[in-house]
Amino acid sequence: MHDLNSGVFKQGDKLPTQIELMTRYSAGRNTVREAVQGLVALGLLEVKAGFGTTVCRMNGQAVLAKAMSAAKLDEFAMDDLLEFRLLLEGEAAALASDRASAADHEAIRTALAEYQDAVRRSEEVYAHDVGFHRAIAEGTHNGLYVGVIDASSQLFQRAMRAADRAPGDIFEAAAEHALIAHHILAGDGDSARRAMRDHLVAGNNRRLRTNTNQEITARGDKNAA
Repeated sequence: MHDLNSGVFKQGDKLPTQIELMTRYSAGRNTVREAVQGLVALGLLEVKAGFGTTVCRMNGQAVLAKAMSAAKLDEFAMDDLLEFRLLLEGEAAALASDRASAADHEAIRTALAEYQDAVRRSEEVYAHDVGFHRAIAEGTHNGLYVGVIDASSQLFQRAMRAADRAPGDIFEAAAEHALIAHHILAGDGDSARRAMRDHLVAGNNRRLRTNTNQEITARGDKNAA
């Protein structure tokens, strides 16, 4: 990966043979094979029939999108995702409080209203949920924040579903969204950051609470049987 980033292997270059890579990196055959397969999966390398493996055009956002969509949300990944979102979205909320224009404010209000309307109608809310978070990212006027939200959209929706399974969970999340929007629109960056972080932690706690309840129910059913 370092040699790709540093330009040792450039776009269109043919990758050395497996034996040459083993020698170059002092690695075993399986290690080299798995590394190449992983880079192919990320879109950094391309296998061409009858020609070999070549280096593709580097596209950071595309790589991130593929990595995010391929991520498995096991318990460890959930913890990693929470940590990632606390850093990313806490700061995004604070920046949006300072940088958002009148048009951004309107977009945040609209995204919040669409989410709340879906909650009231008991409709699918998760695309609207991501839309609210994306509107905040737009308010930072930093394209990287928006790019990460777009690349991570499906992963975020899976995490949101995992957090909203018990009665009342979505209503709690809706109230938290409203508080975040209030602080951003008021230009209170510290409070917006805190409200966003509290919302993300609360969502994770709801997920853990639901998982614990399900485990207790499952044990009870097993004992009853």
